[in-house]
Amino acid sequence: MSRRVVITGIGAITAYGIGKDALCDGLLAGRACHREIPAGFGRGYEFRSRFYVPFPDFRLADFVDTPYEHAMERTSHLAVAATHLAREDAGRPSLETAAIILGVGIGSLRTAFQSHLAHLGAPGGGRFNRMVIPMTMPNAAAAWVSILFGSHGPAYTVNASCASGTYAIGEAYGRIARGEADIAVTGGVECLVDPSGSIMRGFDGLGALTAAPDGWPRPFTKGRSGFLFSEGGGAVLILEEREQACWRGAPIYAEIAGFASGSEAGSILQMEESGAAIVALLRRLVGTERPDYLNAHGTGTLNNDETEARAIREVFGGAERQPLINATKGFLGHAIGASGAIEAAVTALAIQRGQVHGNVLDDPLDDLNLAQEATERPIRSAVSLSFGFGGHVAGLLLRSALPD
Repeated sequence: MSRRVVITGIGAITAYGIGKDALCDGLLAGRACHREIPAGFGRGYEFRSRFYVPFPDFRLADFVDTPYEHAMERTSHLAVAATHLAREDAGRPSLETAAIILGVGIGSLRTAFQSHLAHLGAPGGGRFNRMVIPMTMPNAAAAWVSILFGSHGPAYTVNASCASGTYAIGEAYGRIARGEADIAVTGGVECLVDPSGSIMRGFDGLGALTAAPDGWPRPFTKGRSGFLFSEGGGAVLILEEREQACWRGAPIYAEIAGFASGSEAGSILQMEESGAAIVALLRRLVGTERPDYLNAHGTGTLNNDETEARAIREVFGGAERQPLINATKGFLGHAIGASGAIEAAVTALAIQRGQVHGNVLDDPLDDLNLAQEATERPIRSAVSLSFGFGGHVAGLLLRSALPD
């Protein structure tokens, strides 16, 4: 028999600031967090996209006292700091037997870049970092959480490109539902800081980034031109078996009622235009349920938004029958592996608070139930969707955790 799984803690670190309240306040106010790219990004390359979302400003020492800080990349700093926030938010449960499952899309490359230059003896390369391997290995974020919080359960990272955070939460949900764990630390983290701008250039060269003169990506509008690049951020969720959470009097944001995933088996970059994999995913995820709210993948790219919109119409019908739709990436930009986790946190908070953030709309796509502004309404169930390079599709179904 499948066990019920609830979210009892949320730790978010984003460009809006530290914690879940900063995240909610920024989104509900519709506050911009993007800025023009630094002058150093443009050396030898003319960027099509002129705006980005800077990496959050925080110090690991403000959350955890550890002598290993300088042996950790910023991706691991994010994971540990956000775990601290989530555990505090959940009432400080023991993590001794917790499963640690985190999503990372690309991971910090800064130490690898610097060490490569040092190895070549290039100007500005500095000294070679002898910790380059443990700092940049993909499992480092989950490993450091396990080490610093004394967790002896399974600890690993999940990579499914831009859907990594959603996949990680789905994996953690499944472990608890099947009885393989009673508590899990999960979510997604990403750090793409690079003073030269070469990582952002990689996306810009693909034509994937917004060319809007003011930087707003405006998902699901006819004038969209690409996504807003984010240097990163993260969200960590504490998941628990429901009876255990109730027994210890933990706060409950929402219940995770389902997870579904799949692959389009098409292009390494482009979303398959029919949207058949997304339609199948949504139907498997919601069944006969009519969700009140949908946090869309909504990047602002031409093909992706059109394909996602078509799938939403096919599954739910016209705008009058659709859930209320918004796109968090329209404000926070696209943080790759962290975005799905941030959006799952936003979805859980929307259910708990009865508040849905709006969209930045200018000539929106037809026949979509897009939130025009921040809205207050009861939300009984909601869906959070994520898609990624390589054809990954994933979604979470969340329900209100009001008492039976």
